[in-house]
Amino acid sequence: MCLEEGKLCRSHLMPQALYALCGTDEYDPVRLTDELMLPTSRQTADHLLCFDCEQNLSRNGESWLLSLLPTLGGPFPLLDRLMKQSPFYRDTTLAAYASATNPEIDVPKLIHFAIGIFWKASVHSWLGDSDEPRIGLGEDGEALRLYLRGQADLPKNIALCIAVDSAPIRLPGMLEPYQCSNPDFKNFCFFIPGMFFQLLIGAGVQEALSANCINANPRSPIIVEEVSKVVRGIMREQSAAARKTKKLLETTAEIEERGLSLKLGD
Repeated sequence: MCLEEGKLCRSHLMPQALYALCGTDEYDPVRLTDELMLPTSRQTADHLLCFDCEQNLSRNGESWLLSLLPTLGGPFPLLDRLMKQSPFYRDTTLAAYASATNPEIDVPKLIHFAIGIFWKASVHSWLGDSDEPRIGLGEDGEALRLYLRGQADLPKNIALCIAVDSAPIRLPGMLEPYQCSNPDFKNFCFFIPGMFFQLLIGAGVQEALSANCINANPRSPIIVEEVSKVVRGIMREQSAAARKTKKLLETTAEIEERGLSLKLGD
């Protein structure tokens, strides 16, 4: 990130503290791909950033947000903070809150957190057998790097949209950054427990998404909706043809014998 030579730390694509929110003391998280489903404690990490750049990400976003995310079966402090104020818009499926006027929401740190993860995915593959970045931002990746370094604002062709989960049972999982389908703009997404992030890039994007764009709309809107329901469906589709390992089948059977149900999707 700093473009200086030096010793690299073991960096995580998704902050390491998130993994504790996706498993229990008894069971490892389940990793899903389009080919395989398996319980594993493996984390997506590699030597990417120096200590100072790691501290930049921690200080300017990660440390603030990670303590506000939902624990398994526990509270969701960020949602509680949002709902202390009335939404400026509501319909049957979602509500929009003006985080800019909420003293308990640190909007710059929330944006920095999201941009940091998108940028890390755009400069490294995070796979041992590939040199291709996880997502392709092209020249726009440099704008994100400069923003993270505090050397520039986000340009007008970049819009960040954030949704917070209102589902009664929140999905304790993650989706690492991936390219989504959008007919008008380049679109990238990721999910962490309780939150869904979208980065959209293209001419006129802030005007087109002004109602939801946290980095351009003066209200800094945050959408509250049942994110878990949507993400369960995405995971179900992505893993429809995936092979389940023997360990996963044994773990699933053990959990269901205890009277619990494991279902992916609605």
